[in-house]
Amino acid sequence: MPEKLKTLAEFKLPHMILNCAQCGRKGRYNVARLIERHGPDMPICNFIAMIGRTCPRWVNQTERQACGLGCDALVYMFMTAPATDAYAMKQNEEFDRAKG
Repeated sequence: MPEKLKTLAEFKLPHMILNCAQCGRKGRYNVARLIERHGPDMPICNFIAMIGRTCPRWVNQTERQACGLGCDALVYMFMTAPATDAYAMKQNEEFDRAKG
């Protein structure tokens, strides 16, 4: 079953900072205003794609290049947190076994 897309309402910080790894473009968006304008159920990936469509790399079809627009906070906000002591010990044991 596909994972449910994360929505603007699930974004935990007051501002979403988007940046592009390709061109250095940056933007800061107030999440409360985004929810007012687009609704709480708008998937975050759809918002990022909507902003990305204004990028010259997307607009110029003859030289279409990948846009690196993203939000670094998403990686930490929605990743699982396996950093418990038991998990760390298990990882160390597996590493030691693999190392020989």
